[in-house]
Amino acid sequence: MERFTDIRQALRATADAHIKPKAGGSSLLTLIAQGIVQGISEFLPVSSSGHLTLMQYFFNFEDPEANLLTTVALHFGTLLAVIYYFRADLIPYFTVAGWRNPDRRKIATLVIIGSIPTAVIGLTFKKQFESLFGNPSAVCVALFITGLLLLICEKFKQQENLQNIEEAPLWKAVVVGFIQGLAITPGISRSGSTIATSLILGIKGEEAARLSFLLMIPAVSGATLLEIKKLAEAGLPPTIDPMALAAGTLAAVITGFLALKLLVYMIKKQKLSYFAYYLFTVSAISLALIQFAGK
Repeated sequence: MERFTDIRQALRATADAHIKPKAGGSSLLTLIAQGIVQGISEFLPVSSSGHLTLMQYFFNFEDPEANLLTTVALHFGTLLAVIYYFRADLIPYFTVAGWRNPDRRKIATLVIIGSIPTAVIGLTFKKQFESLFGNPSAVCVALFITGLLLLICEKFKQQENLQNIEEAPLWKAVVVGFIQGLAITPGISRSGSTIATSLILGIKGEEAARLSFLLMIPAVSGATLLEIKKLAEAGLPPTIDPMALAAGTLAAVITGFLALKLLVYMIKKQKLSYFAYYLFTVSAISLALIQFAGK
C-alpha cells in the first residue's frame, strides 16, 4: 500500500513540477499534453474522455469547470480532424449535384436518424453523465466494459453478406446512435462502441468506422455549441488561458488525424482486440492506484 502511495505522490510531484497549472491560469504544457491524449484516444477505441478524466485526477487538476471546458474544446479539435479526413464524403453535400446521388442521400438520412437517440440521451441525462467525470473508479469500470465490447465484436468479423452503410436499414442507424448516446459516459469509447456495434450488426469494417465518425460530427458539434452558449452566459473560467487552450486544441487536431489513419489500418487488419487488452491493463492499474493509494 505504501508503494501505491509513493507512486501517486510521484505522479503529483511530476505534475507540480512540470504540467500542473499555476494559480490563475492554465499551463500551456498541460493543455498540449491533454490535447495529445485526446487526439490519440478519441479515434482509437480507448475512450478519450476516460483518459482525460484519469489524467486530470492523477495530476490533480481540481477545477471541474475548467476540466469540462477543456474536454469539450479538445473534442472540438478532433471534430476538425474527422471533418478533414472525411472531406471527400462531406464536400458533395454542399452542392446540388451531390444531393442527387441516392446513396449520398441515404447516408445523410442514416446520420440524421442515428443522431436523434444520441441527442435525446445526451440532453436528458447530461448532468448524470457529467457527474461521472468526477468519479475515476466508475471510469475504470467503463474502460473495462469497452474492452469487453471490443472482444465481443471480434467474434463477428467473419460474418457473410456484410453491408456498406448506404445498404444498411434505418433501424441499424438508430441502434448505433443509441449506443453513441450511452458513450457520453467517460470510459465508454464512442468510436469503439459504435464501430463494435456496427460490426455486430453486419456492417463492413471500414464502413463501420465511416458511419461512426460521420455520426460523431453532429454529436460533437451539438455539444460544442451548448458549451459555447454556456460560456457566453458565464464567461471563461478564470483558470483557463485561451491561448493555451487553443494550442491544446491544435495538438488534438494533429494527433487525432494521425490516430484516425491508424484506426482505419487496424480495422483493415482486424486487430481491435489489441485495444481491448490495453483497456483491461489501464483499468486494472488505475483502479488499483485509486483504491490503494487514496486521495
